[in-house]
Amino acid sequence: MRWRAVAQIVATRVSGNTAAFAANDTGEIHHFDMPGIAPMSSPCRLDRVPRSSRCDREKADEAVIHPSAVGQWPIPTLSGTSASSTDPGRSLDAWRMRRRGEGRDMRRQDVQLISRARKGDMAACFEAGRMYLEGAGGFPRHVTLGLEYLSQAESQREEAAQRLIVDALDLHEIAVHGRIATLERAACAGGTSAQLRMAIWSALTCEDLTASSGWLSMAADGGSRPARAALMHQGAEPEADGVAVRRLKALLGAEGMGWPDLLVLAMDRALVHKEPRLLLRALAVSLALGVAPDTALADKVYAALSYAQSLADVRIAVDTKAIEQLLDDCVHRGNPAAALMLGLALSGSDVGSLAWDRLVPAQNRRKASALLLRAADAGYGEAWTRLFELHANNQSSVANPPMARFFLEKAAASGDVSAQRRLGAIVMRSAGSQREAEQGMNWLFLAAQAQDPHACGLLRSFLLPVAGDEDTAAQGIAEIARSNAALAARLRVARDFGLTKLEAMTVDVAEGMRPWGLVVGKNPFIQHARLAAARAVPALNASTLQTLRRCAGQLAGGGPQGTAPKDLELRHRAARLKQALDSHGLQESLFFAKASSDALDALRGGPRWARLTKAQLDAAMEESAEAVC
Repeated sequence: MRWRAVAQIVATRVSGNTAAFAANDTGEIHHFDMPGIAPMSSPCRLDRVPRSSRCDREKADEAVIHPSAVGQWPIPTLSGTSASSTDPGRSLDAWRMRRRGEGRDMRRQDVQLISRARKGDMAACFEAGRMYLEGAGGFPRHVTLGLEYLSQAESQREEAAQRLIVDALDLHEIAVHGRIATLERAACAGGTSAQLRMAIWSALTCEDLTASSGWLSMAADGGSRPARAALMHQGAEPEADGVAVRRLKALLGAEGMGWPDLLVLAMDRALVHKEPRLLLRALAVSLALGVAPDTALADKVYAALSYAQSLADVRIAVDTKAIEQLLDDCVHRGNPAAALMLGLALSGSDVGSLAWDRLVPAQNRRKASALLLRAADAGYGEAWTRLFELHANNQSSVANPPMARFFLEKAAASGDVSAQRRLGAIVMRSAGSQREAEQGMNWLFLAAQAQDPHACGLLRSFLLPVAGDEDTAAQGIAEIARSNAALAARLRVARDFGLTKLEAMTVDVAEGMRPWGLVVGKNPFIQHARLAAARAVPALNASTLQTLRRCAGQLAGGGPQGTAPKDLELRHRAARLKQALDSHGLQESLFFAKASSDALDALRGGPRWARLTKAQLDAAMEESAEAVC
């Protein structure tokens, strides 16, 4: 026999032995032992001289030419026994008998088929594509490779190739590999299965049900029982989404769809194209599958719900028990955002525009607390706020006031505006010292800076009103500043912070300045301790704070008009004030507030202030605030 130069040597290492295959000019496969060649760590290809660069299709073909199952037949040495066993059953004859077993007699034909397909034989390409798509005859199922071979034969056997693709692939595989046009041509040609699949695909990708209904009618006329069952669900145009969901649920029993992967694909597509109606359709159908939680499906359901919570109106009904199971799966795999969503729902709190009862069948506050703690630990400040609400409610099964205060402080520290407002209100309501009052004022100021309306309202309650027009006051202060800058600075501070005349003349602006406003220190000219106590006055905006800093710099500069000892004497300052006002024709009421000692005492916070501002405090403790300062 005239052998051509060995084009390929396949060395398979099995139990330390080496064997080889060679092909002659007719394509026949011959086996012989090669004891003189060291075993190779991996099989070589049986083809022409190997190229340095192989295409993906050739690499995939290796699984056919050299299946891993060949290890089930140890290749013998020249003595007829394998190195791994001396069992007579593994003799050369026994090995050859096993080699001729079921599925192994096609190996030569497989190699020849692939060789002809690579040379451009259309019939071989079609057959190789069929074998790969169906996973038949010892071929592994490889959709991509099968479609590559079929695409070469499709020009000559278009109808047969299309029919093979539709029969061998489910709807998900057809969509993933971009063969919807092929499916549509098969449906137009009268294929009932193709028509049913086109109806499902149209319902998942088109808001209008006209096309889907048309395909269903054609499939029903062709004898499809699932199509007839789906057509029983009718409805008016406004209820198109509900009809689509009911029809798709009726078709869940249809074979050849790949439902879990198909619905994930449909949700992916709807998320990319920002089509909420289609997203909710696929979501509702996916929750009706009734299968064990799938990782990809669970992640996609969470993504769909995250998008749906931002929508204005979500009317579609979904299986709440399935949603809880899928979100639980996301949580167990370490998704803190899913823990937040599920925790909010189980605690009875809506998630965006989604009502809690559309996500879970019933509340479970203990489980909700555990989930919210997990989300809060991951950095979600909203979870701290909800934990405060759960534990502050005396009617709750998890009520715990000390823990509630801790959760509220954590939420405020994380930057949650509503938590900052609530914490500030709580601290000011029970303030019994200047330190507590300053702490509460700071939290209210932070919330007001974020344009929280209730925080702004509470801050205004600490300011006394000052009469007169602002433009007139500003003009008078500018005129006084030409001759007495320190006095002008005190007048500016007095008007901005609603100080009485006594407070304005005695306050140490530089020492009392705070990041949130001004502390009017203890008045040395009042003997009554309660009436002489310090008072915290907030700044209502950033410009007022900037003006305060400028005035503090002027009053801390020293000199005869700064903080010299004679400027601390109340009578001297009052005399200079009267002289300046008289010389410019200005009234004291334009700069100073008037209040009784009881009114000033109430403005220091605590129970008296809480009684005066009860309505505002109740509003501030509400869960949300929609207005803007």
